[in-house]
Amino acid sequence: MTPSMLRTPARVGLPALALLTAFALLPAESRANLQDPPERVVMGLDEFLNMYEQAKGTKDTPEQPPRHYALSSAAYAGEVLIQDGEPRFARFDATLRVEVLRKEGWVRVPVLPATVALHSAKVKGKEASIVIENGFYTLITDQKGAFDLELDFGASVSTTNGQSQVAFELAGSGATTLALSVPSEEDLDFTVANAHLQSDETANGTRKVEATLPSTGTLMISWQREIPEAAVQQQAQVYAEVYTLVGISDGLMRATTTVEHTILFAGKDKLEFQVPEGMTLVDVEGVGLRDWKHRDDGVLEVLLNYAAEGNYSLTMTSERPVGAKGGDLSAPIVKPLGVERAKGWLGVESRGNLEIRSGEVVQATAVDVRSLPGAILGLTKQPVLLGYKYLNDQASVPLQIQQHADVDVLVTLLDETQAQTMWTPEGRRLTSVNYQVRNNRKQFLRLTLPEGAELWSASVGGRAVQPASAPDGRVLVPLVRSQSTGGALAAFDVEVVYVENGEPVPASGKGTFSATLPTPDVPSTYVAWTIYTPDRTRIKRKSYDGSLAHVDWLSNPIPDGTVAYIETVTPEVQQQANVQSDTGGLGEGAVPVPVSLPLQGTPVYFEKLLALDETLEVSFDFKGLKRR
Repeated sequence: MTPSMLRTPARVGLPALALLTAFALLPAESRANLQDPPERVVMGLDEFLNMYEQAKGTKDTPEQPPRHYALSSAAYAGEVLIQDGEPRFARFDATLRVEVLRKEGWVRVPVLPATVALHSAKVKGKEASIVIENGFYTLITDQKGAFDLELDFGASVSTTNGQSQVAFELAGSGATTLALSVPSEEDLDFTVANAHLQSDETANGTRKVEATLPSTGTLMISWQREIPEAAVQQQAQVYAEVYTLVGISDGLMRATTTVEHTILFAGKDKLEFQVPEGMTLVDVEGVGLRDWKHRDDGVLEVLLNYAAEGNYSLTMTSERPVGAKGGDLSAPIVKPLGVERAKGWLGVESRGNLEIRSGEVVQATAVDVRSLPGAILGLTKQPVLLGYKYLNDQASVPLQIQQHADVDVLVTLLDETQAQTMWTPEGRRLTSVNYQVRNNRKQFLRLTLPEGAELWSASVGGRAVQPASAPDGRVLVPLVRSQSTGGALAAFDVEVVYVENGEPVPASGKGTFSATLPTPDVPSTYVAWTIYTPDRTRIKRKSYDGSLAHVDWLSNPIPDGTVAYIETVTPEVQQQANVQSDTGGLGEGAVPVPVSLPLQGTPVYFEKLLALDETLEVSFDFKGLKRR
């Protein structure tokens, strides 16, 4: 094996050459017994030396800068030039510290917007190369490192309504400072947009402002003649609009007044109002309200935590008693004091059985109530009866109130009465009556049972209750109050079961059946009665008599699903019945056992619409029940 074919590591330094030489002098047998180490490659010595020389000559590539240039600072010093007594032009000297980061080639550096007039641009006293690109004066240079760029340019000054302004866009720089001089014998107020540090001084008839600005954005300087401090401190001027809703109910007149203020030129931390005589303030509300006091002279004094400016709203509630029979009143109109002008709106509503009419109105105009502002209409769900508008604080609206007596109306109604009677030849009658009740206030349902009837059970809302007996013999079934469903009262079940022992059917099988239902103390809009007769009963067709009419089928005129009729007990009614039963509200003592009515025989139907305080009875002649 020649030295050029030795197995050599891929990466070996010069010190390894001695080892290679010693290895070459070993006998061939010894070299053959050596095992190749892992991770090695085979190459010629000449190839290895060439690779080594190339690796030794490789150098690291230097990192390139993130951008070609940077503006580390910019300083603008300007002076406003006056022509014909008006500022027309501002001339600036600017020094921009430019640092070119690119090591080779040319760079472009935007320095000024093309909206200004550039007079010169110099670097180290020599004219610099400037072109316009993308709306900016742009420096083109191959100079490396940091240097100062001196710029001389002018910007126009605009004057509108006594305020002068100069503005132009800035090139982004690390730190930006400004100094501007304005010739003026008067004191000036300067405003430098977005300035972080600003100062101004007067020297030799010139006002000078200095400021530090953000690195990017627009340079905008405005100035105007300074107004003396004495002229700034003007008296506040207040304009008020008053919105009043007057509600009159039994024995009380209540007014809700909202005063919307417009406060100009200065703040107000104290407001005063003249409250109508006889009105008692109940509450005063407003933002930042510290305290309020209703003085003996009728003036309401309101103190605020701050001097309110612009729009400020205050709401007050007042009331006074009204005679039981009504009478003549005056609408309570609150008058703001110390204001330039006050105008307002007035709405009147009735909250009871009162008739309200207006008297002779002074310095106010009646308006359609629909045109009243939302500040009044939004305070009530009742209809507003009268509406007025007035333009000064001398308005007067007299009211004439007349009280009317209430008329009694139904507070409990039976939507439906469903009765079923099981009649046996032995003369016994077992009757179940189910009432669909809507109750607003009544405590008991009073029932007059048929003579000789024995009450077996009663339930309200699906739960057994303990009835009571009135001194006049009527049965008192305790009621719950109906729940509101969709704006109406929901009906609930009241059921009574009773038994009667009558005369048995004669041996001839002929006779007259006569029965009466319980008489409730409230009206029922519909009564249906089904009587189950023994199977062999034959009834004479023309023998039907009584306050209920015989029909072939029950008409059930009250449809299912209406708010006036709910066939099943609602969970709310059931829960209320449970609570009243647990607390003794449905009667105390032993709870009756629920009774199921066995139904057997031939049904005979009777019904009646609108049953008032009357006896509910039927009768008919029968035959065919002869005993066998």
